[in-house]
Amino acid sequence: MNTSTIFRIEKSTPTDFVSTVAHVFHMESDRYRPGYITYSDQNALMTKEGTKTHLLAGNTTQGGYKEGVGAEARFGLITGFARISEKRVVVADHYNHCVRQINRDSNTTSIFGGQCKSIGYQDGLPGLFNYPRSVVVDQRDKSQLLITDNCNKAVRTVHVMSQAVGTFVKSDSLSGIKGITQEEKSGDLYVTAYNAVYRITYTQRTASLLSGSPGDKYGYRDSTLLNSLFQYPYELIFIAPHTLLVADDSNYKLRLVDRNSDRVTTLNARVYSLTSLLLTNNSLYVGQYKKITQYKCEYNITTVC
Repeated sequence: MNTSTIFRIEKSTPTDFVSTVAHVFHMESDRYRPGYITYSDQNALMTKEGTKTHLLAGNTTQGGYKEGVGAEARFGLITGFARISEKRVVVADHYNHCVRQINRDSNTTSIFGGQCKSIGYQDGLPGLFNYPRSVVVDQRDKSQLLITDNCNKAVRTVHVMSQAVGTFVKSDSLSGIKGITQEEKSGDLYVTAYNAVYRITYTQRTASLLSGSPGDKYGYRDSTLLNSLFQYPYELIFIAPHTLLVADDSNYKLRLVDRNSDRVTTLNARVYSLTSLLLTNNSLYVGQYKKITQYKCEYNITTVC
């Protein structure tokens, strides 16, 4: 038996969820404030529900590096974050080349991994990053985080307790690595890198091309996985065990990558400057330049014999 995913965006007008200062690189459902959605807005981390918007830490229009409480803190572009507990959020501070944490009880910030304002490639304590991008908690080993390290062409690790930095995989094929997601059952990682989607096997820690074209070849084409073309995809999320939804930024498209059918297809919606995705409560939230848009969607999985 194979499973087939049906995923559609309603043709009705989408809703503007919130206006932002710049690109929204990541969003998550907020467990600390149920019903809220947490999102990055340039140099700040925000959370919103209905008409209520709260600043967690940073300043949307002022960058830099400073530890502090709430608006006193300064970040150099937040490109990713992940919850390591209900009260602790770890963020990728892209231009400061480090990973930092925010305590939700006090909204205080502190260093979590790497050396802020120091660039390089080094494992251990405190370790070094070169433009960290996206963060997830390793579902196979929740004692560590997995972080895409853009200019080091690698997926790095940070141990939650010791804060020691390691390397999960490093490969020239991962040049321009950005988004990351993890398959729950196998633990395999899926990442975007330049104009392609790669699969990283968890046990062997090797990267292989899943879809798109490696290197500088880009374009727009729906076809089989290896014959399809992307143009600078950003985030990707699983909407079913075998199906990824990819934010294909420069093509202004939401693309479905289905491993069961060996096909890449495009949703009808044309979305400009899309960088991040969140699927929750039958709504798809799309992070764009200066806003988050909410789409109502039809979503189900059918079994095909």
